[in-house]
Amino acid sequence: MIKLKYMSPPIFMLLLLVIGISEVNASERKNQAIRNMFEINLAMKKNEKALVFTDDYKSEITDEAKLVAKIGASSGEVIFHKYPNTGQSGVEPPKSLWEKAFGKNIVKQIEEKKLMTKIVEKRITEEELETVREIVRANKQETVNVVIGLAWFSTSHTNFRKLLTDCAGVRFASMPGFEARMWETAMSANWEEVSRRTLALKDKLKDAISAKVRTPNGTDIFFSLKDRDFKADTGLLNQPGRSGNLPAGELYIAPLEGSANGKMVIEPGINPYGKEQVIFEIKDGKVFSMTGDTRFLSRLEDIFKKYPLTRNIAEFGIGTNDKARIGTSPLESEKILGTVHIAIGDNSTFGGKISVPYHTDFIFENPTIEITFAEGRTLEIMKDGKLLLEI
Repeated sequence: MIKLKYMSPPIFMLLLLVIGISEVNASERKNQAIRNMFEINLAMKKNEKALVFTDDYKSEITDEAKLVAKIGASSGEVIFHKYPNTGQSGVEPPKSLWEKAFGKNIVKQIEEKKLMTKIVEKRITEEELETVREIVRANKQETVNVVIGLAWFSTSHTNFRKLLTDCAGVRFASMPGFEARMWETAMSANWEEVSRRTLALKDKLKDAISAKVRTPNGTDIFFSLKDRDFKADTGLLNQPGRSGNLPAGELYIAPLEGSANGKMVIEPGINPYGKEQVIFEIKDGKVFSMTGDTRFLSRLEDIFKKYPLTRNIAEFGIGTNDKARIGTSPLESEKILGTVHIAIGDNSTFGGKISVPYHTDFIFENPTIEITFAEGRTLEIMKDGKLLLEI
C-alpha cells in the first residue's frame, strides 16, 4: 500500500495555484512566440494574406497549425488548408494546395499548358519550368503574401516553394516535423541575435573552397565547396522572396556534386530515423554503402532504387540557434549551436544540380570543422562542437 503524506488544505491550494500559474505562463509564452512569428519573423501586415497549411500525418501537428492560423488572424487575413500527406519530404504538394497559394487562375493557366502534372511529378524540363515562371510572374498579385508550412513532410525543396518565393516574392516559413515544445525552445530565440551570428559566420566563410568534418564517433568526410555559396537561414523572413525553416538558425551550402568522400556515422536519438547506429561510406559524392539499423536502411534502399540520385550528398549545414535543443525532430536539432548536419538527396533549390523528390538531414554532435579558403589558407573553425571564430 502506498501512503500519501498529509498536506494541509492551505498548502495544497497554494500548490494548485502555482501549477495553474505555471500553465498560464507556458500558454502565454507559446502564444507570444506565435505572434512573434507573424510580426517579427514574417513581418506580416494587416492588408496581407497568409496561408497556413498542414498535412494529415499527425493530429498534433494539425492542432498546432490550427492554433497558428487562429492567433495569426489578428495580424491579417489567414487561410488554413489541410491535405493528405505526401509520404516524404521534397515531394510536390497536391493541386489543392497550389490553388490556395497561387490562386485558381494561375493553376488553370499552368494546366492549360499541360504542365501541372509534370511539375507535381518533377518531370518538368527547364524550358517548361520557365513557362510556369512566366505565368506566376505575370499574375503574382494573385498569390498569398506569406506562407507557413506546418506539414510533417517538408516542402522546402520543391518547385511549389521556389515559384512562390522566387517569382511571386512570397515570404515562406517551412516547419516540417514541428513539435509544440519548440515554441519554448528554438522558437523563443532572440531572432536579431540569431541573424547577426549566422550572417557573421557567413561572412567569415565567404571564400571557402572545401570543408572537412570529423566527429568523436568516427565521422570523417571531405567535400568541395568550390563555386558554391553559403546560405544564411536567420529566421528573419521579412523581405520579399525570403524562405527558410522555423525554427531557424543555420548556415548551409550545397557541396559540389561528386566531390564528397569519407564516412558518416549517424547516431540514433538526435537522429530519429532508427534505433541503432548507421554508417554511410561516401565515395565520389554519393552514399556508396551502408551498415547498421536494418529497418531504416531497408526503407532507404527502396528510395535509392526508385530515385538513384537520392544517394547524392546534398547539403552541409552548421547550426547557429543557441535556444535549440535535442528532440525527436531534425527540424530543431539541426539548428543547435555546436552541431552540423549533412543531407542526402535534392539540392536544386539552394545552388545544387540534383532534383529528386527526397531530402533528409543527418545531425552530428561535437564536430570539428576544417575549412580551406581560396588563397590556400586552412582554418579550424570549430573544435568538438565549440565555435573558434569570434563572431
